[in-house]
Amino acid sequence: MDYTSADLFPANEADLNHHREGGDSKTYYMTDNLTRMVLNPDVTVRARGVMEKCSFCVQRIQEGKLTAKKEGRKLMDSDVRSACQTACPTGAITFGDMNNKKGDLGKKLDMPVNYMVLEEVDTRPAVTYTAKINNRNEEWDA
Repeated sequence: MDYTSADLFPANEADLNHHREGGDSKTYYMTDNLTRMVLNPDVTVRARGVMEKCSFCVQRIQEGKLTAKKEGRKLMDSDVRSACQTACPTGAITFGDMNNKKGDLGKKLDMPVNYMVLEEVDTRPAVTYTAKINNRNEEWDA
């Protein structure tokens, strides 16, 4: 089902002021503006099978920035938690400021098992990965 944009094409628009002759007008599910207002405007919903690039929960980042600004302080790593970080039961996802070397993320990034995709061509992606190691060095756990 296409929850958000089925009515964007003129053929699918529901004319709520006009009733058809010889029967009642038919409005399809989620195609009128009043019904669409129940959707969360901060979350993009795509049609089934359509994938969207991660925005790192930009709405949560903005909320964290506003909260820090209202309190008159800098944004801290713990102020913003992405949806995937909140939902991850193992704590494998860490979200934060890569420039803050004293924060939780900064400590994890200093580990030698982290890598970035296409790092050799000097890209600066926002995502880093941690390699899985079976024979661990216990000094890295500190």
